[in-house]
Amino acid sequence: GKSVNPPGGGAMAAPLAASDLRTRRSVSGASPGSAAGGWASAPANDTGSGSWGATGQASPNFGGGGSPYANGHGSPYGGGQGGYGHSPGSSAWGHSAGGGGQSYAAGRDASSNGNGRQESMSNELRGTFLLILATAMFLHADQNLAAPNLSAIADDFQMTPMQKDTRLGGMVQFGFFLIGGAVSLLVGPATDQIDRVTLLSAVVLSGSVPSLLMSLWVPSSKAGFFYFFLARICTGVAIGGSFPVLFSLTADLFPASQRTFVSTCISAATNVGAAVGGMLAGIIGPKYGWRVPFRVMAVPALACAVLVRLLLVDPRTVKLKKRAQEEAASANPAFSAWLGGEDANPSGYVRIEELDFLKFKRILDVRTNMLIFAQALPGCIPLSCIVTFLSDYLAVEQGMKVQASTAVTAVFGVSCLCFAVGGGLVGQKLYNQRKDQLPLMISATTACAAIPFIMLVNSPQSAVTAPSGRPTAFALLLALLGGCAATAGPNIRAMLMNVNDGEVRGTVFSAFTLFDDLGKGMGPSIIVAATVIFGRRLAYTLAFTLWWLSASILFTLRTSLPMDAARSGGSLLPFKSK
Repeated sequence: GKSVNPPGGGAMAAPLAASDLRTRRSVSGASPGSAAGGWASAPANDTGSGSWGATGQASPNFGGGGSPYANGHGSPYGGGQGGYGHSPGSSAWGHSAGGGGQSYAAGRDASSNGNGRQESMSNELRGTFLLILATAMFLHADQNLAAPNLSAIADDFQMTPMQKDTRLGGMVQFGFFLIGGAVSLLVGPATDQIDRVTLLSAVVLSGSVPSLLMSLWVPSSKAGFFYFFLARICTGVAIGGSFPVLFSLTADLFPASQRTFVSTCISAATNVGAAVGGMLAGIIGPKYGWRVPFRVMAVPALACAVLVRLLLVDPRTVKLKKRAQEEAASANPAFSAWLGGEDANPSGYVRIEELDFLKFKRILDVRTNMLIFAQALPGCIPLSCIVTFLSDYLAVEQGMKVQASTAVTAVFGVSCLCFAVGGGLVGQKLYNQRKDQLPLMISATTACAAIPFIMLVNSPQSAVTAPSGRPTAFALLLALLGGCAATAGPNIRAMLMNVNDGEVRGTVFSAFTLFDDLGKGMGPSIIVAATVIFGRRLAYTLAFTLWWLSASILFTLRTSLPMDAARSGGSLLPFKSK
């Protein structure tokens, strides 16, 4: 109820616009200690009734010295000392004066300090992040368990060679990714409204439990394929539903200056999981049977789901509970209910009609979102070819042993990890300094990734397979170079985090997962159809050329990314439809 006055008195020269009420931003965009500041906080012992400060001085405060949003002893939503972005001295909201502020969402040292350097994570936040990475890794380890042993699975289910490609390669992958992507459309809006820790635990359980049961009791007959198919669909649901939750949760835990690093780590964890799972299946499967790898990877995934539910806390849930307690303390709940008001203590569930599916239409108004969604389909078909068919192709067509063909895909997985980490670090620097240069980098690496794999599938057997049945150094080098395709993944996800507000990130990542899974799910079916017409070698070659189409779409991001990133600010204001 206070007016906004400059230090010398009088009205402000310009009214505060709604766009100025942004998280982690000053009213004038200047840092503390400069000539112009933002909402300045008062000293810890200031009990006077102040107003919004027009400068970075310490005298005025927001809500008075007794307000938890302003003074040094107030408790922010995330817990810990200080208000929003509190730091010693006179700091603006969300900024710091030399020592660094705290993230309002996590209440931990997760932001940048006044000199632009990143603060290190607290031990609690570091443990949380490691558990999230372990969960992503073990969940995605299940994704590639079938690929190295397709022939053994086909023999177990009494399939012909053509049925092996059409059912195990096409039908299973279609259900795995397409149904999983469709489920993510429900998980995305739910992620924006309900507790994300509970949701993450549920989606992991939905994939690991059926996988464990399938490995124990599925019969070795034609009927067994039906149960195998259902179990793979459940795993696809878990993987598809996990992405909106993982990236929405971590985006609230970390500021924009660290989100590319966070996205890189999550993408690396998924790549490591897929590579380790495929390598484990290639080593254990031929010796102990194709079911054992599913059993081995389901147990740690179950353990991670339990630990997530017991140890993690959703910062948004903490904030909502804090708000509900404050409202309950200032109002009579019984009288509010009698008047038809909402319960101050929600029961923790959400009805299907409360999910805002109109967000899917609104996120398409952001051009960067549209371009990223468009490149997902052609960009994922080559990956589906590698994951589903490459190991079997090298074993059958190029004369490699099963373990040796798995080694090639394992080298590709390790290369993807290295390129994802290195590309994420370089991408973060480009995003901070020259946003228009980031699309150029990921476009170039995506285009270059097609060349090594085209050479791998078209080289003569003597060039890629040694007389002993092992891959040659040339084959391993091509797989190593092909890993540059992974540079795009973490940077694309970081772009989506940074150009979209927190109110819609869950919906954005569910839509991205759907388009991603369209390529991964339809890719094997498209490749199988092309194989019938052109043969395996030409069909795989055409699949890898789709990376060039994806690269051309990524190139066009250089104009839209800077504009969309400038408009995004993580507003705390309610999200309004256009």
